[in-house]
Amino acid sequence: MPNLNIKLLFFSVLVLQLASISHVAFAQRIEVSGQASIVDGNIDKAREAAINQALNYASLKAGVNFNSRQTINQGNLTQNAFQVQRMGEAKNIEVVSEIITSTDITVSLRLNLESQKVVQQCHSQQLKAALMIPQATMRDRSQLRYGQLANFEQALSQQYGTVINSMSEFSFAHMHAEEKLDHKNQLINFRGNRIPSWLGEITDSQYILQPEILDISTEPNQSSMFGLWSDYPQRQINLRFTLFHGISGEKVWSKDYAATAEWAFDKDETVSPTTKRFWSSTYGQSMNQLFQQSTQDIDNLLNCRPLLGQIVAKQGNRIIINLGRKNNVKMGDNFQIVLQQNIPDRVNLMRAVATKNRATVTIEQVSEESATAVLEGIEASGNIQIQDIVIKI
Repeated sequence: MPNLNIKLLFFSVLVLQLASISHVAFAQRIEVSGQASIVDGNIDKAREAAINQALNYASLKAGVNFNSRQTINQGNLTQNAFQVQRMGEAKNIEVVSEIITSTDITVSLRLNLESQKVVQQCHSQQLKAALMIPQATMRDRSQLRYGQLANFEQALSQQYGTVINSMSEFSFAHMHAEEKLDHKNQLINFRGNRIPSWLGEITDSQYILQPEILDISTEPNQSSMFGLWSDYPQRQINLRFTLFHGISGEKVWSKDYAATAEWAFDKDETVSPTTKRFWSSTYGQSMNQLFQQSTQDIDNLLNCRPLLGQIVAKQGNRIIINLGRKNNVKMGDNFQIVLQQNIPDRVNLMRAVATKNRATVTIEQVSEESATAVLEGIEASGNIQIQDIVIKI
């Protein structure tokens, strides 16, 4: 095997240990490859980028999120500490092959993972929430000119949904990347018309997850003594994700994520954000890492939060709820019905209030995104209406 200039024997792995979480381990072996361009003959830097890309692919493939802290000694990768934030630990990382051409380098890694099945003490219901993801909003559209990033907002939402569907344990994405919410009158729309709750109803989503692009500006290039471009510029990645409840319309979570990554494209090149080349680049992979971090944060939020479904149809004593197989609902599951009442507040806005009800139902039929149950022997069944809430028990 050629000299890889990599001393992988010094890899160390740190696993986040959270209170009230126990683990059951099982082994898994995966192989991943990463590729990077060789710029100005710097093979060591390209090798480092290729390894990082391969580990990012491992994150998506196996549900493991690596935060790497690398030590470089005279251009050689001599030490790496990985923090595994999710459900796995890399016991051994082996370089399988390395291919160097005149323009790029490809590195293949083999990872022996000892995955962790997380058992939560918060008595999680193990249901998955549907997250409606609209088109991302853009704070400063002039920043799209560098790279001619057409349809960047749609591509970002689509890729974010792909990451959520690949690695989330407690949610899945309802993709609406082509549909943009109107934020011109944000206070009126979000507080008056309760746009999140309205969108939740028409898409059968339990939450609305809005991505916002705060900053993707490019830092000035460093030029050589002859005025030529000597390095690719650094470009900002500053994103905000906000989660709204699909029933109440309230904002339940919001967080900003930021990074800086090399923009490894020619200065005047038109870059398509819908291509594999873009998402395989250093910039695209750095953005993927932010998607993974936010997905983990949302999982932590949803894990012990009761998933509220709704009755979407009722005929006689038969009801249909907007939770189905994708939400991990199974035949025989029992749900409690909570009557919902809308009460006007001091500014005449309707607010949802839950009232006690002892009615429970057993699921008899399950489809992909809905389930059917029959009300039997329930005296208060006449009071049960469409939009009433159901909670798994």
